[in-house]
Amino acid sequence: MNLSQGKSLVVLVYNSLGWKREDVLRIPVMSDSIVVHDSEGREIESQLLPIANASSHLRDRHVKAYLGTSPAASPKFWVAFPASVAPLGFSTYFISIGKRSASISSTSTLNSQGSESRNLQVGQGRLKLQYDAAGALSQYSDSKTQVEANFEQKYKYYLGQDGSGDDPQASGAYIFRPKGVVPIKTDGQVPPTILRGPILDEVHQQINPWIYQITRVYKGKDYVETEFIVGPIPVDDENGKELSTEIITSMATNKTFYTDSSGRDFIKRVRDYRSEWKIEVNQPVAGNYYPINLGIYVEDGSKELSILVDRSVGGSSIKDGQIELMLHRRLLNDDGRGVAEALDEKVCLDDQCEGLVIEGKYYLKIDPQGDGARWRRTFGQELYSPLLLAFAEKDGGNWGNSHVSSFSGMDPTYSLPENVALLTLEELEDGSVLLRLAHLYEAGEHKDLSAPASVDLKRVFPDKKIGKIIETSLSANQERAAMEKKRLKWKVAGPPPKENVVRGGPLDPSKLVVELAPMEIRTFVINFDHRLAAHPM
Repeated sequence: MNLSQGKSLVVLVYNSLGWKREDVLRIPVMSDSIVVHDSEGREIESQLLPIANASSHLRDRHVKAYLGTSPAASPKFWVAFPASVAPLGFSTYFISIGKRSASISSTSTLNSQGSESRNLQVGQGRLKLQYDAAGALSQYSDSKTQVEANFEQKYKYYLGQDGSGDDPQASGAYIFRPKGVVPIKTDGQVPPTILRGPILDEVHQQINPWIYQITRVYKGKDYVETEFIVGPIPVDDENGKELSTEIITSMATNKTFYTDSSGRDFIKRVRDYRSEWKIEVNQPVAGNYYPINLGIYVEDGSKELSILVDRSVGGSSIKDGQIELMLHRRLLNDDGRGVAEALDEKVCLDDQCEGLVIEGKYYLKIDPQGDGARWRRTFGQELYSPLLLAFAEKDGGNWGNSHVSSFSGMDPTYSLPENVALLTLEELEDGSVLLRLAHLYEAGEHKDLSAPASVDLKRVFPDKKIGKIIETSLSANQERAAMEKKRLKWKVAGPPPKENVVRGGPLDPSKLVVELAPMEIRTFVINFDHRLAAHPM
């Protein structure tokens, strides 16, 4: 879209969660003279940041791969601005070219060369990161919680077993079988570039020719965001490689770490140990790797180090005080598990093929002991259900005269409890509505938020009258009452298990209040007596 023709870019931001969301949006733009307004016409604070060459190059390749032609011009900047969206609602923002009323978009660049005698500090809010004179991350501090920790972040890659010699099992699509580890040295890397502004600070680092990293600290946030662009992984030496990043602290974690199970329960893991049998450790790395769908954390009795991910990865704590995530893999041998090909993904353009380049993020936070669960659950749900963006163009006129600029489907004085998430809200073919609510916490996970919770459906749907509501199975293919009557009863060896599972009580159709116990998910099919045309589901 060409904003130079006097048009504005309309950005509609939808929040699918039952809580109010405040986040920072980043939109690519061509011009460095950008103004952002909210739906009331007020100019809001924004910040321009240059798009990294690694990110721009990857975008151009994607455009050419999908459209068959290179873009005529590429965005040069990100415009970052804060967005506030009501529960189950949307807000509208307008981006245009113009003169700002104040100096609200500023960046500065600081190169670590020539700064050997001093450290670098990043972050303008409660959270600050310290980098040493060589550009390596060295300290994390949160002024609100008084948490301070010395830690490092490094990269390394595992050499994939090729299936020859004494071990016939190759590392591949289904099998992680390392035969050695190679640390990635940062000696001689391009010094970090630091961008500072009113909304966030960024640290750009070219770790090596095929690893680029951007670390972000937002002024109003309490976590660290790390974006990585990795690839193509070189295999000229005929060795498959499996790249991981590791966070190293001095925490005494006693071989223990916790990983999520399908994004729900966190399972206690003890390195080189299995609770039900005596393990013979033949693979000290692979044998301690687990799938990470939501996050992983360690604790030492005084603080917790948590990392959340934006995609499923492998992860572990191979040493005390350390967490590592596997970010990318490129292997040259088939592992013999059914695919019949090596995990060597390539992208081909103009008859030239190169290894896959991936771009992703992970998020890091250190909390006082016992406080980390709140961030893992709340922010984890925001990662699972991100703000959804829709775009349009405005050519003069008042957008509000012909469009609704902001909306909330809930009672404006109500939001879901902090420990309850709205998982599903879907209109079915027969006009009924599928509703699925989930309690986010395990029993005993948090001193306050592991308690049972209640959701008032009358306030979730204030403009609609619920005529009929039926609770169903999790998959919504049978009524819960009928399912309970048909539940299978198994004969088991030993004494019968104790039934100590707590569940929410039956739904009273007159009160329409749903009770949820820790980790409980409840599913309902709702029929409304009428629907307001102005508020479609």
